[in-house]
Amino acid sequence: MNADLRKHSHPHIAICIATYLRPQGLRSLIESLNAQKLEKKTVRVTMVIVDNAPEATAKDTLGDIQNLTKWPVCYVVEHARGIVSARNRALAEAPQDADYIAFLDDDESVSAHWLEQMLETVVLPDTVAVQGPVEPKYRKDPPGWVDALNLFRMGPYEQGTRLNSAATNNSLVDASVVRKLGIWFDPRFNITGGEDEEFFTRVREAGGTIRASSDALVWDDVPENRTSMRWLARRWFRKGNTLGRIALIHRRGVVMRAIKGFGAIGWGCLICVCLGFGSSARWHRGVLEIFRGLGMLAALLRFDFAEYSASAVQVDRVGGR
Repeated sequence: MNADLRKHSHPHIAICIATYLRPQGLRSLIESLNAQKLEKKTVRVTMVIVDNAPEATAKDTLGDIQNLTKWPVCYVVEHARGIVSARNRALAEAPQDADYIAFLDDDESVSAHWLEQMLETVVLPDTVAVQGPVEPKYRKDPPGWVDALNLFRMGPYEQGTRLNSAATNNSLVDASVVRKLGIWFDPRFNITGGEDEEFFTRVREAGGTIRASSDALVWDDVPENRTSMRWLARRWFRKGNTLGRIALIHRRGVVMRAIKGFGAIGWGCLICVCLGFGSSARWHRGVLEIFRGLGMLAALLRFDFAEYSASAVQVDRVGGR
């Protein structure tokens, strides 16, 4: 069968999952993938699972991963620590005849029509990648300001709308584009995070469009420790840090990023002092904007925030599963 014809009528999708010390989360994700309803598509699926915890693998807890799923599985252990090491190993292990590469996290579950919706979106004109919405699934009701600010949501999106980037917590990319351009995740983001935004920025800048798939919904498991101001401030600092580092690495928009960094700090202070009175949500948003701006400026001063260092991830997984 012609490759382009197969790509549209019988596509082969490699679903890439990097996992680290979340065996039960991985099990839940696999179970949700088993329940996919593909009424309009005939597809092949290969699950590529990269375990980045050689000292305590998911397989040690769950047994043979292949027994958990109806899809063929490529399960490998990546001994080199770091999120980029795991993601690049997944790209390397993805079957060479895969038409699309999807990315999910090991603390998520997908909706019943997730894959079908992603595939219906990626065939829109000029589309090279797709991002779906993410909704939080809190283990414990968070503070009211967390939910009011939609801090753990991506979307909602209008179907097919253009996006500047995508994230590996719910995305799909044309595998032929990745191969043709020789795109990998940048090792400079190995322990800092933000590697996905930088990766998809390069995909978009090489030509083509990243689009939103409005109904390809994923739920993100959110433990209680992640709804604290301390955790969220770290995350927003890292988000700003990522934007600054991307500007430096690509050598574009550095001055504008500095202006935006100072602007975010100023806007955050204004919210806290003037607009935050009587509103916990607005006050917390102001503080988070300050941290985001500080992260940008820190990056321009060559400070890289290691959100995914071994010690930081170990602490984070205490509240995980």
